[in-house]
Amino acid sequence: MKILIVGGHRTADFLIKSLKSNGHDVIAINQNHEWCQVVADKYEIETICGDGSEANTLQVAHAEKMDVVMALYDQDATNLIISELAKKQFNVKYTFAITNDPKNAGLFQSFGIDKCVNITRILSELVEQQAVEENIQKHLPIEDSRVIVSDVVLSANAPSLNKKLWEIGFPPQSIVACILRDEEIIIPQGNTILLAGDKAIVISSSQSMETAISLLNGKK
Repeated sequence: MKILIVGGHRTADFLIKSLKSNGHDVIAINQNHEWCQVVADKYEIETICGDGSEANTLQVAHAEKMDVVMALYDQDATNLIISELAKKQFNVKYTFAITNDPKNAGLFQSFGIDKCVNITRILSELVEQQAVEENIQKHLPIEDSRVIVSDVVLSANAPSLNKKLWEIGFPPQSIVACILRDEEIIIPQGNTILLAGDKAIVISSSQSMETAISLLNGKK
């Protein structure tokens, strides 16, 4: 897919890395010239320094050719303008926007924005995510080939169902970093309970991954 990311800094950087690794074509718009240069060199993508809420900036980025436009500014009004321009002026099929005020989620939906994520609701999860990240960096050699990242979809008869994570007894160098449950992204804690259909993102040493998967899903 062709994806245009407008605004954001760390969030945009993370998304670009993830989307590029999955083979998507990404262009980024940002008002920070230094950020644009760093990201362009880092991920070998096109970046445009400018105000993403202005139609001419979106035009320079060829918004009309995009499958997805993602608005990641800190200001809800700016994200709404970007999404509206993308939908109505450039006929983008799918728009994604961040909101900071929970009350604005309904407003965004009424304007036809396809996906709206409320930042306030997930702030606590982000704090926990940072703690998980630091734990991983401390205990696992991230830049080493001995680390494996795998996703495990829990079957209806998985041995880990309805258990808290701490009850499963993972090997020391294994961790469930994220759980995808329908439309929800969960940064798990020790008392998080696993349900059928959950997709667990597991980070583990190569020696421990097979054991971790077996404990989760009963499949080696």
